[in-house]
Amino acid sequence: MKFRLMGITDLSTVDWPGRLAAVVFFQGCNLRCPWCQNVDGIDPKGGKVTEVEDTIEYLKGLKPMIDSVVLTGGEPLLQPEACLDLLKAAKGLGLKCAIETNATDPKALRRLLPHLDLVAIDVKAPLSDPKLYEKITGSVGVPGLVQKIKESLKLAVDSKAGVEARTTVVPTLNDDEKIIAQLTSDIKGVDCLRLQQFRNKQTLDPSFQKLPLPSREKLLKFARAAKRKGIKNVKISTIEGGLENV
Repeated sequence: MKFRLMGITDLSTVDWPGRLAAVVFFQGCNLRCPWCQNVDGIDPKGGKVTEVEDTIEYLKGLKPMIDSVVLTGGEPLLQPEACLDLLKAAKGLGLKCAIETNATDPKALRRLLPHLDLVAIDVKAPLSDPKLYEKITGSVGVPGLVQKIKESLKLAVDSKAGVEARTTVVPTLNDDEKIIAQLTSDIKGVDCLRLQQFRNKQTLDPSFQKLPLPSREKLLKFARAAKRKGIKNVKISTIEGGLENV
């Protein structure tokens, strides 16, 4: 089976803390977040066409130094058949499996969940604020966007997989303690919340490159607010401190 691949990171310790993971980047995304830092992965016609079988053989070659595989993008759920084949093969190799997703296709996620040990869902804004969610994802007018993410989140929480919500804190959009607290209230049931520092080196909308990075201190403040709302396991990710438990 052919699919569009952006690339593979042979070894990562940050995508799945505590594990040595190969990271498979699927090409193409259905959102247009103006602050997106992975611009090269957006175009569904970008990347390269490759065979799932070739990717599996590549992962086999990495197996002596990895114990897991993470599917990410772009958006991997846009190519569910390739995801499914890769996950089944990875399980056959004895690897743990994770996916990083924007969660906009609950039907595709449902099919993959039996083969996943970790689901990392990008929760970009409060799910109770559809207008802000549309704005922060560049998806104004997309029907049922937030409802699909809510459905995916429930499916993941009800599954046997661990669930981590990941939120990038972006100046002018969601870098506000009240917004993060509201977001936290909307994701009850997740195992962990990771607050990630916006990076301005490369963005889909060039104007975001002029914005300052939110400070580590600000993310710590937001993380503590999230803990007060009942999320026991909260992490922050910054240039200054790396990945930290709060």
